[in-house]
Amino acid sequence: MTEATALLVAAVKFKWQKDDKTYDYFIPNGLAPLVEVGRKVVVETARGETTVEVVSIKSESEKAQKTILRIVEPEVADEGEKA
Repeated sequence: MTEATALLVAAVKFKWQKDDKTYDYFIPNGLAPLVEVGRKVVVETARGETTVEVVSIKSESEKAQKTILRIVEPEVADEGEKA
């Protein structure tokens, strides 16, 4: 990949993980402005699609092989509802 087409990489953590291991996924150019630390995204795994949390953003990775599929939109609470 050339510098002009280089994709950013998101290090993500699965909610079931007990250790600090992360997995790297490429960030598609169209999603790059939306992906940030703490954001939930959907990725493809051997077991299907799953939601994960972005824990860091990197400029490169030797481990990334797959791409983030989409952003999980935050739920907006109705102002009339009580928590």
